[in-house]
Amino acid sequence: MTAALRARIEELEEQIRQLKEAFAPKVAFPLSWKLDERESGVLSALFHTKGSYVTPEALLRCISGFDDDAGERTVQTWVGRVRAKLQPLGVAIVTRPMQGYALEAAGRAIIAEALGLAPAVIIAPSAPKHPSGWCDEQDAVVRAGYARQTTLAVIRAELIAAGFKSRSLGSISQHAQTLGLTSERAAPLWTGAEDEILRKAYEAGERIKAIRLRLAQAGYRRNRGAIQMRAIALGVSGSRIRNWTQAEKAIVRAGLDAERTFEAIRLELKAKGYERGNNSIVRLAHKMGVNRATPPWTDEELALLRRRYAEKRPVREIAEELGRNVPGVASKASKLGFKQRLRWTEEDRATLLRAFQAGDTLDVVCAAIGRPLANVSSEARRMGLQFPPTPRRPQVRELAA
Repeated sequence: MTAALRARIEELEEQIRQLKEAFAPKVAFPLSWKLDERESGVLSALFHTKGSYVTPEALLRCISGFDDDAGERTVQTWVGRVRAKLQPLGVAIVTRPMQGYALEAAGRAIIAEALGLAPAVIIAPSAPKHPSGWCDEQDAVVRAGYARQTTLAVIRAELIAAGFKSRSLGSISQHAQTLGLTSERAAPLWTGAEDEILRKAYEAGERIKAIRLRLAQAGYRRNRGAIQMRAIALGVSGSRIRNWTQAEKAIVRAGLDAERTFEAIRLELKAKGYERGNNSIVRLAHKMGVNRATPPWTDEELALLRRRYAEKRPVREIAEELGRNVPGVASKASKLGFKQRLRWTEEDRATLLRAFQAGDTLDVVCAAIGRPLANVSSEARRMGLQFPPTPRRPQVRELAA
């Protein structure tokens, strides 16, 4: 290492030390506030930075003086702890995206009084411009909507009705968090009828998608995660796990040793009363130390693939017939230019429009039309229909009121 490089390193280390020292607590906050060393450092940085917001990077330098592994989430954690301890004192910490954190003027005055400083020297941070074009009038609409505990879709409709541009639900939610608003709306509790549907569906071995559709047809709107969590709570999720028996493993091992295809092994299992999919057999083969490379496509397989695509057969069925995985079949068909696209008829679009007006969700529409979710969702967007994950009827009634 050269002398010049060593001198430069020492200079940088000194600058870092000075930065950390600049953010070190300069005063002792009251013991009754119960702030530890890190929290005191964060509050000191916020209190002594007057007229502007403190960026997360700046606070990170303060915290990293105590923890070299600190990151952005660490800043959020410690700011949250300081905010929770100061809230009973009437001191609020304001958060602004892309700018950072700051103390409100009233809270700054409270801290100054507790430290015996003159309030006159405390300067409130300058009010920044609203991010992404938000204004006070739009803030009022969002605040009123959250006060009524209404949905984001209703708030968006109210913003449009007030003459403002349409915003995404995510944008409204993020801006509400910036304003310090939280929603207390929670999903309704599961009813006995829902639990009964869930139990029977799990006992029958139905897929989550089918269970969700069954619930929707009965008038209940639940997403995939809610169904899985409820199944765990009811203790029925374990019934879906089918461990391999020794007899099944012996059949698979014999098939692998004989270099049979996975499809041939599946058919042999089925002939002996065991129902297993090709993917399940492949995973078991991997555990047994057999990891076959994808075999090349034969002329017979390509001819079968062409015929099945011309018949508009589902890719999953084609994959099972060929003994290959679904992504591999779909990729090969795409390279060969095989398509399964069906033109939308006016009757299909009319069904889609009626479902939207009735407040149905996309999964119900897919079952009615017989098309995949991605295809129906794309057509709905082209028609300007935005299907919500929950029914529209309560929202329409609320807007009408």
